[in-house]
Amino acid sequence: QSLHAYLFGRTGDRELTLELLQETFVRAWRHVHVLQGMAESQHRYWLFSIAKNLLTDYYRKQATRSTIDQQLQHELYVAPTAARTPHEEMAQQEQMQQLDQAIQRLPEELRTVLLMQVLGEMNSSEIGQVLKRPAGTVRYQISVARKQLAKEMALFA
Repeated sequence: QSLHAYLFGRTGDRELTLELLQETFVRAWRHVHVLQGMAESQHRYWLFSIAKNLLTDYYRKQATRSTIDQQLQHELYVAPTAARTPHEEMAQQEQMQQLDQAIQRLPEELRTVLLMQVLGEMNSSEIGQVLKRPAGTVRYQISVARKQLAKEMALFA
């Protein structure tokens, strides 16, 4: 589920997410021998590494960036809305669009660690293993990303 959430958060496209998820598992199956020498706790990181590489390849081929707008809009409609007025609904949708745009303006390395933490439900050491960075660096990058988002969102308030 967290791998699916990570991919969907990066693409914003349900079909593309399923395609990348399928290819991730196909590649994992082709290289299943790699798992034999790896601790079971490392299997998740290995899958995320494959998925991250597939995403990188996809974006290189497309030469465009997708947004997570569909994911954010989906969360808006799934969330309970009974107590909200139409004005509140519109304000929340606008705020989510502003957040999405702010996330897209983050530098790639900050956006990646933030989305892996939030959508991929990974902690800093797990992210560090996938990206081959120290956990401290990942924590710092997440902190910087959150501060930049908070600063940008404060401008809209």
